[in-house]
Amino acid sequence: MEVYDLIVVGGGPGGYPAAIRASQLGLRVALIEKNKLGGECTNYGCIPTKALIKSSNEGKSFSSAIEEAINASNKVREGISYLLKNNNIDVFYSEANIEENNDNFIEENNGLVSKKLIIATGSDPSDLPNIKADGQIIHNNRTILSLKELPSRILIVGAGYVGVEYASALASLGSQVTLIEVMPKILPNIDNDISRLAERSLRNKGVKILKNTTIKEIKEKREKYIIVNINNEDMEFDAVFISVGRKTSIPKIKVETDEKGFIKVDKYLRTSNPNIFSSGDITGNPMLAHKAFAQGVIAAEGVSGNPKEIDYSIIPSVVFSKPEIFSVGYTLNQANSLGIQAKETKLPLGGLARSVIEKEEIGLIKIVYDSSNRIIGVHAISTFASELALSATLAVKLKATLEDLSFSMPPHPTMSEALKEVAELALNRPIHYVKV
Repeated sequence: MEVYDLIVVGGGPGGYPAAIRASQLGLRVALIEKNKLGGECTNYGCIPTKALIKSSNEGKSFSSAIEEAINASNKVREGISYLLKNNNIDVFYSEANIEENNDNFIEENNGLVSKKLIIATGSDPSDLPNIKADGQIIHNNRTILSLKELPSRILIVGAGYVGVEYASALASLGSQVTLIEVMPKILPNIDNDISRLAERSLRNKGVKILKNTTIKEIKEKREKYIIVNINNEDMEFDAVFISVGRKTSIPKIKVETDEKGFIKVDKYLRTSNPNIFSSGDITGNPMLAHKAFAQGVIAAEGVSGNPKEIDYSIIPSVVFSKPEIFSVGYTLNQANSLGIQAKETKLPLGGLARSVIEKEEIGLIKIVYDSSNRIIGVHAISTFASELALSATLAVKLKATLEDLSFSMPPHPTMSEALKEVAELALNRPIHYVKV
């Protein structure tokens, strides 16, 4: 048996940063990954989808877009391997088979022993009860990149972040996209005004959007097409993409889970077993790579005896559609539901210099603030809305005020100027906007 201070199970965004930080703190670390380093984000999610979207925005062919998406994943994965090697972390590629033996954890498949564990096994794509991915004509985010040609007609089931991103990219590449969502609006967790503008943008691209809608049944499935019944109408597609959420992927280790199967952790990411910590998707929503990165580091600190907390109120979200969507903190409705006396101010971005340069057709920023003018939420849809992510998140985290933002000095011409402009408008002293 090879003795380690820590075994990390899972080499995705919740796992490899944990391994690196633990090694930096002086621990001997082993990382076990059953598939590919980088997890869902690098191999099937964040990286390939953003590369696909970039290619679609540049007018490239579908085959070129798929090739560039796969190449981007490969390069990022190689970078993760390099980081682990240079931080002296031993990586084992296999399923983890861990048993408890007194005060030790024994990993049988590779002959490893450790007193501490971090579980970062991520999540798997969910199916629908009446429609399951087969990797041939019905796809999830792990199989859709295996398509050899652009579907002329594709059905996307689920209008969350992933569904909207794929709808935007595939429509730009030339596919006839139908997007269905069981909820009354697309992007159900996003501010209502931003959601409406996102819907308008997709419709402008030719995407057919059906809300309050589910698939009744599959009427017929052949090698080249599928007929499904939607709202009592039979519709034919060349491919179906299921994007309806995630399910847990937990190794056989005794830790307490919630009713949905996610591992319960305390504010230090410690599980019901004080020698086991957990990070990433396996700890529940929101399932975002940057949340997993932060959790991995916090988990490593906890394992090393330096417990630190993570602030879940300032997790930014970005949808990399065209235009992009950004959100952090509370919406006005959320703030009011919590008893916070809040107001919001929204600014159309058509007159912003960067918007003019980018020929922005749809652009809006909304800022939410409390009775002390403290920033508690920022939401935007525009080209390069992701530019706002760090500044807006810091504004919420550091409890900046409208006055603080109004006297900031963002570089010109950038989308980051929107934060200053909307703060000035909220204070009723806009410089580059005329109130009608």
